[in-house]
Amino acid sequence: MNNFLNPKINKFEPYSLNSDINLNDINIRLDANESFSNLPDYITEEILKNLKNLDFNRYPDPFASDLIKKYSEYIGVNAKNIAAGNGSDELLNIIINGFLSKGDKILTFTPDFSMYAFYADIIEADVIRVQKRGEDNFAINFDEIAERINRENIKLVVFSNPCNPTGQLESKEILKKFIKSINIPVILDEVYIDFTDKTQSFLYDFNEYPNLIIMKSLSKSIGLAAIRVGFAISNENFINMIKTIKSPFNVNAVSQKIAETVLYYPEYLAERLAEIKENKKNLQDKIKNKFKFKVYDTHTNFVLTESERSGEIFEYLLANKILVRNIGGKYLRITSGSREENEELVKCLEGYDFGKSN
Repeated sequence: MNNFLNPKINKFEPYSLNSDINLNDINIRLDANESFSNLPDYITEEILKNLKNLDFNRYPDPFASDLIKKYSEYIGVNAKNIAAGNGSDELLNIIINGFLSKGDKILTFTPDFSMYAFYADIIEADVIRVQKRGEDNFAINFDEIAERINRENIKLVVFSNPCNPTGQLESKEILKKFIKSINIPVILDEVYIDFTDKTQSFLYDFNEYPNLIIMKSLSKSIGLAAIRVGFAISNENFINMIKTIKSPFNVNAVSQKIAETVLYYPEYLAERLAEIKENKKNLQDKIKNKFKFKVYDTHTNFVLTESERSGEIFEYLLANKILVRNIGGKYLRITSGSREENEELVKCLEGYDFGKSN
């Protein structure tokens, strides 16, 4: 049957996150950068009440107008500058398709979010992957990148800030200079920016950069990973492009209503965000002070560690029913959980023989 497939598909494999692990055997999941906290009862009760009034026999609003209106109020950005998607992943796919054709060049970094290159590979774009190195603290020389973009006829650049999985935050002043120095669209993925200094976000001055598109998500700081809702924020021309080429009913009515309802509780969301940030800081400090890891100062809801024994430590934690993310056998990306989950993780690590670790 593979003879019927487009040959380009042969180089891909289905996306899997710990697919070989029985999650029913796991007590603590710290592997996917999710929020540790589910919604409180008073919000879920409000959601259920609102869902009872939903017309399940009707297609959803194709432009998610009510949701975008509520999100625009929540972040303080004009609704005309926002497009909604089935997660920011879908929007990335739409945007990459909107700007690139087969053979066009797109620049990404590695390590960074793997789906940037995946969506470009699918349409057979020429993906240029610039390697970041741990020994350089995953630094990027944006002056060199700008020169390369202008020299090599690259048509699109995409990266996350703060970065997933390294957790590094690039200076806004450096990024301002970079965005202005190139004449191509820049996709700036800010889904983790809420966990750090928000003054580093381009959310409130993006209109000064006509080539900039910002990606946002409700999966991280808002804690709605289950419903898959994301947003693109940009000038009206780019937003209209997204709305033109997206599928007609891309965000289902249930997700729209749930997200809209939750956004009516900004005080709760602020309190939970503060708790996530505090928990992560405490976890990062404990791991840095207690264990023979190299620990990177991340600006996210996760901690990144480096050790030649990371693969072994991953298996040790797994045997103790704690799941983290093993990246290449050398790095562990550990999502900050609840205070109790983080304490259990630290307690478990105290039982590992770091005397034999590098």
